[in-house]
Amino acid sequence: MSTSFITPHAVLRESQLSSRVGRNAAWYLLFLEHLDEFATLAWYLVADHRLVEEAILRTMAELDAIPFDAMTPMLAYSQARETLITQAIAGLRLGCKEDDENATYLPSTLGELPDLPRLAFMLKLVLRSSENEVARFLDVTPLKVRELVQAAIDRLSLRVPFSVLTGCHDA
Repeated sequence: MSTSFITPHAVLRESQLSSRVGRNAAWYLLFLEHLDEFATLAWYLVADHRLVEEAILRTMAELDAIPFDAMTPMLAYSQARETLITQAIAGLRLGCKEDDENATYLPSTLGELPDLPRLAFMLKLVLRSSENEVARFLDVTPLKVRELVQAAIDRLSLRVPFSVLTGCHDA
């Protein structure tokens, strides 16, 4: 996972923005006003610069079809934020592929979290979303959200020898 941060210019290039401005430019202005926050939010969820850009572009396309209500700016902000979260999660192509309630979530490598527990952890503990909001975003029950967050915490709490994480076994 790359640790480099995405600049707003890398997320929305001027040419992309000007060619995409449709009939509802107010959404673009709102999004540009909060671009750093929205780009960071998308990065927390997908952790990939290409997916961040795709999530933002899909969000803008979806918002363009929704009437902008300038009388309630907090509602518009919330709509944009929720749409971005939904599009970022959709970009990961997540789905509950396992029907088993007791499924274990094992990452591909040590030190990384699998997508569903990582998203639950990020949404609940980092972004401070309610359990019901997280459940709605991930299409799971609030009880499952608690299980996923606990699985992420447990996974992050494991004490793994440094040599295992670095691949250095000749000590």
